[in-house]
Amino acid sequence: MSETIRPYEEDDLTVINEILSTTVPWTEYEATYRVDDTAVADEDLFAVATVDGGVTGFVWVVPNGAFDRSGYIKLIGVAEHAQGQGTGTALMDCAEQYVSAESTSNDVFLLVSDFNEAVQEFYRQHGYDRVSILENYVEHGIDEYIFRKSIHDQ
Repeated sequence: MSETIRPYEEDDLTVINEILSTTVPWTEYEATYRVDDTAVADEDLFAVATVDGGVTGFVWVVPNGAFDRSGYIKLIGVAEHAQGQGTGTALMDCAEQYVSAESTSNDVFLLVSDFNEAVQEFYRQHGYDRVSILENYVEHGIDEYIFRKSIHDQ
């Protein structure tokens, strides 16, 4: 079994949207989020992780998407069957390398829902710190935490 990170292709969108509809945090929200090929800008990184050709995860990075200066991981998701196998780490490494090469600064930001404690711990293990809270941001009663990592030394 060999994992590869590669740019997404339009044919990957069905699996990406299935991951979005079957995993936390998206299953916790009433709204449904779908990705289509018109949403991804030319300067964005949208990559997928594959194992034996099948998509197991994805990451969408906007190089100056946080405060028009810093990298922003807009979306990241790993299929349930692939969680805990290094896919998320590989996608985060890819995202951080992209930000390091393409962003105005070497900071990376992302949001994580308050109820998503396992993912918060995953980000902490990868050097991210919670720096602020957006109360009731996506849905009333759910806060989003802003996490940040400086990647100067990578």
